Amino acid sequence: MNKLTVAFTLIAFAAPALHAQESHAQDPGDSSRLSQSAYNIQQNESRMRANWYNDLQHNDHQTSVNSLANLNKLRSKLAEAWQALGLSPAAAKAVAAAYQPNFSLNSRRASLQGKSDEEIAALIQSSLAKKDYLLANQTLIDFQTKEMRLGTETSPDGQH
Repeated sequence: MNKLTVAFTLIAFAAPALHAQESHAQDPGDSSRLSQSAYNIQQNESRMRANWYNDLQHNDHQTSVNSLANLNKLRSKLAEAWQALGLSPAAAKAVAAAYQPNFSLNSRRASLQGKSDEEIAALIQSSLAKKDYLLANQTLIDFQTKEMRLGTETSPDGQH
């Protein structure tokens, strides 16, 4: 919720309570106004909780929709990368479809540190041969990330 919504909500809670105090100070015997004010406060709190819950549900749903669209884009780019490496379109799609970000973040990874491009290619080929597509995808992503980092660390003339 933004700050303006929070401010209005606080005012909505405080106004009936302040009104109840004023009316109580003016007429101490009038308990019906005080009980009505308490009822109004309770109703406002209930509405606020319901709105907050509905907002959370909507945000969770929107996040889910967005993440699914992003996953489809990511798998599409992975399929393109696999095709660029020589896989057929059908095989590239099958390998890319196996990519699952939640599992990949916690999965075992082949260390690429200190390995040549040929050694990394052998790791990828070995993963593909074993049909360990999660590892193959993650190794390809790690390799491309490493290449991008090396590209940003190098100046245009090729020197660090």
